[in-house]
Amino acid sequence: MSNPPDRQALIGKRIAVLDYGDARIGVAVCDEMHIVVSTRPAIENRQDTVWDELEKRLHDDRVDVVMVGVPWLEDGRITPIIERIGVFVEEFKKRIPISVYEIDESFSTKRAFEVMRSSGMRKQQRHAKGKKDEVAAAVLLRDFLEGTL
Repeated sequence: MSNPPDRQALIGKRIAVLDYGDARIGVAVCDEMHIVVSTRPAIENRQDTVWDELEKRLHDDRVDVVMVGVPWLEDGRITPIIERIGVFVEEFKKRIPISVYEIDESFSTKRAFEVMRSSGMRKQQRHAKGKKDEVAAAVLLRDFLEGTL
């Protein structure tokens, strides 16, 4: 597990958080001042298109640093999804010249549903394809910026 950089080192940098999933990758970005966190449409995790789409999105949003959520377990066990995320992070480092770090994303999807529910989003909207992935990425980014990660 790599540690995210010191928040002070990120001042003035645009950050993106990726919520990796086997079907989709949720994406959220923030501005250079770390005030506004915005969701982006989830990226379909298809081997033939994911890297080009991811690189284009990060370029278009002028992202300087990427953080990828990993559902670390307290006992240190490595699950199949943690292994797949590790492979994704290593491939990211080879393909895209942007600093990438891993952050703990335990329970982010659950928190995303709570945020969507408390914001008044209807059940049908909450279960729309990719919505939970987008909101989970935004929750992770906000948690990091607020220092709760």
